[in-house]
Amino acid sequence: MTKGPMKIFRLSAILTALLLLLGFTSCEHKELCFDHSHIVRVKVEYDWRDAPEANPYGMCVFFYPLDSGLEPRRFDFAGLEGGYVDIEAGRYILITYNNDTDGVYFRNMQVYTDHEAFTRNGGLLESLGHRSAAPPRASGTQDERVVICPDMMWGCQAVDVTVDETGVTYTHKHWETGESRVPDDPMVSEQVITLFPHELTCIYTYEIRNVKNIQNISRMTASLSGMAGSLNLFTEELGREPVTLPVDAWKDGDSTIRGRFITFGHHEENPMPHKMMLYVWTNDGKAYVYGTENEKFNVTDQVHSAPNRRRVHLIIDGIDIPEPLPDPDDPGAFTPGVDDWGEENVVVPM
Repeated sequence: MTKGPMKIFRLSAILTALLLLLGFTSCEHKELCFDHSHIVRVKVEYDWRDAPEANPYGMCVFFYPLDSGLEPRRFDFAGLEGGYVDIEAGRYILITYNNDTDGVYFRNMQVYTDHEAFTRNGGLLESLGHRSAAPPRASGTQDERVVICPDMMWGCQAVDVTVDETGVTYTHKHWETGESRVPDDPMVSEQVITLFPHELTCIYTYEIRNVKNIQNISRMTASLSGMAGSLNLFTEELGREPVTLPVDAWKDGDSTIRGRFITFGHHEENPMPHKMMLYVWTNDGKAYVYGTENEKFNVTDQVHSAPNRRRVHLIIDGIDIPEPLPDPDDPGAFTPGVDDWGEENVVVPM
């Protein structure tokens, strides 16, 4: 009579013990996950020796995982110094650049080999408020897209990055010499990655000397053809598509026109020439274009032979600005629109 209840009691005790064991195991598992021992705090710091004059408001860094199961991560820092990130232990490729650009866009950001910077389409006369106008183009450049100039950019990459609880190892090569910037042994005292940004964009300047009747200019702008419209932020290879950049122009003194602009640069294998154009309005409202056929505005050799590809200075010598036509306030005078251009391709011996 007593064996039935005893069996029931023993079975109940066994079930209770099993439930307690499962509960303990479950609690222990949750505690391990909560501990997040696979997350490592890493300090990202910037050494600006390769760009001592850099002045971005902030930087971003992308961690691209080489191990399956992890997603790319982006971290942003204010200022120039960097900061701390919490990242899963693993192997990564790093790409970093300044995050304060207004006119630069980015695409293919999920794949480090395709991560690119580019700029939007623009108009040759956009800086003067005529974005939709279509003034004459330099011979042979009519099919090039017109895109705006980029902002100044600084950045670099780090490869073979391994992050774990014992330290961080990585490789950073000098952007020109290829010299390694970090030791081969892990830095076990602190998880630190030091990045060495350099200029990713170029600064071009130009001057047009010996400009006659410069006082007759009321406003003007310029352009340069055959430039790169994009930059791969991992390989730092320039886009192969040639584009035309609208650039500013201003008077400097009694006989010189100057300009300055930022560009990704030019692809060395791009066969298209680099031709400048100057668009001028005179005080009488007449519009003139310089450079459609004039070879002195072909600056290809100057671009290709510049000693420093990051700092290119172009020189054009000698143009004539026409004398004013009759007073535009005269009811009988004709004031052309932005599409009514007179060509002044006067060849002056160099």
